[in-house]
Amino acid sequence: MHIFGLFFLMGSLLIQGPGEISSSDFYQLCEEQPGVVVFDVRPWAEFMESRIPDALYGGEKKVLLEKLTNLSDTTLILVYCEYGERSKAVLKILKQQGFKNTRHLKNGFEGWLREGFPVDSTSLEGFNEHY
Repeated sequence: MHIFGLFFLMGSLLIQGPGEISSSDFYQLCEEQPGVVVFDVRPWAEFMESRIPDALYGGEKKVLLEKLTNLSDTTLILVYCEYGERSKAVLKILKQQGFKNTRHLKNGFEGWLREGFPVDSTSLEGFNEHY
């Protein structure tokens, strides 16, 4: 029975990469985890159009690093991009900056939309990327 459990665990790790979480887990953390910080690392124009509720823009390294300065290295940081590839690279940057509790959205914003999770389409006209 222990061997079966080991194979199951190994299989799930192959399906889901390090730091990668599903849309439902991402949503649950956003709703239930106090102090969670969510970064949208898509281009500014895409962020302006629509985003996960309460997400901060972090699509440029300089802007992202600026926003990290006031966070504890134990803060839960969730990251997403369009499809999930760019956010993997951002996790590496976060780890280099000393952050220990980071995750990224498997399948990105596209997967989030496909699964019907909430979206904020409030106009951000007049705001800049430091929003």
